[in-house]
Amino acid sequence: MQKVQITGNSQRKVKDGYPLLVEDDLKDPSMKLTDGSFVSLMASTQFMGYALIAKHRRQLGWVLSLDETQTPTVDYFRKLFKTALVRRQTTMPAGVPQRVFNAAGDGLGGVTIDRYDDYYVFTWYAEGVYQQREMIYAAFETATEHQFKGVYAKLRFNVGEANLKSQLVTGTAAPEPLLVTEGDVTYPVHLADDLTTGLLLDMRPIREWVASAELQGRTVLNLFSQENGITAAAAVAGAAKTISIETSKKGATATAEQLAMNNIDPDKHEIRTIEVPNYLDYTAKHHLSYDVVVVTAPTFARVKKQKFQVAVDLTDVLAQALPTVRRDGQLVVATTANNFSMKRFSEAVSDAFIGSDRTYTVTETLRLPADFVTRKAYLASNYLKVLVLTLDK
Repeated sequence: MQKVQITGNSQRKVKDGYPLLVEDDLKDPSMKLTDGSFVSLMASTQFMGYALIAKHRRQLGWVLSLDETQTPTVDYFRKLFKTALVRRQTTMPAGVPQRVFNAAGDGLGGVTIDRYDDYYVFTWYAEGVYQQREMIYAAFETATEHQFKGVYAKLRFNVGEANLKSQLVTGTAAPEPLLVTEGDVTYPVHLADDLTTGLLLDMRPIREWVASAELQGRTVLNLFSQENGITAAAAVAGAAKTISIETSKKGATATAEQLAMNNIDPDKHEIRTIEVPNYLDYTAKHHLSYDVVVVTAPTFARVKKQKFQVAVDLTDVLAQALPTVRRDGQLVVATTANNFSMKRFSEAVSDAFIGSDRTYTVTETLRLPADFVTRKAYLASNYLKVLVLTLDK
């Protein structure tokens, strides 16, 4: 195994549990490292840890074990997966769609594993990690004692046109769609779809908040609805009307399908494929307002000539959305941007009220659900930030 000398700063980060390697961590940044290879990180002659080289954008790879006796073998990864699976068994209700392995939070960056009933979905974010897939799949199958119907893979890194972005790795194909439940809501998921399944699992805390809210007779506006499942949760919770604003026909179709699977009367619910600023212009002209407005702002989005970056544009969108929230209504604001701290996020929300006659109280703060295990040393892993505001109370 190749030995790699790392800088003093990197030695401290590795020792403290920071899992991400970049080129600046190397004493010799010009050193040639093979993508997908395991290396030993060294401080002169002292062993610091094992790492997997996985080059992706500015990333060089991921730190694994800091114990020299725990070499990266099939058995090492089996134990890693077994620990993660047992953790979910003790913290998550059985049968709920869940993240059973959360990349660096569970010990291996660049790959996540989600469970939908008896099916598992691997999402690979770096080709270097994917190159070790045979070892990783073998370890996972042993850790699960082959107790599954099928395993899917989704490739989120750049692949050639001849390669499938989504593929069945082993077992039998899932029904199309596969129906899963979360509380009282049924969601159709599509495991063979290119990049996503149709349900964003990290948005579960918002869906749970919506499901427990007093929505009987109330209206809900879901901006940037994407595949967050919030509209279906609101409808099942008794909302008198929901309005979902989606920037793509695919997202709009997903929302409509979720409503249909729960036998929701489509006449009471509106789905629009339109850019969010344009819809907010429409609400202003027609003086429309709602009891609950949900803004799950994407990190980055481009629709036609319009571009949205959460760190730059969130305040303006919220300022535009404020008039749509009724007095004593709720504004739920969320972001999954891992480079946008809670402090900066809170400031962006607060800035939206400057020059407005509206006031707010933060009634709840939500973060990632328990199955999305994070590392304290790696703040970027705890990326979901949600503020529930009650206006003019």
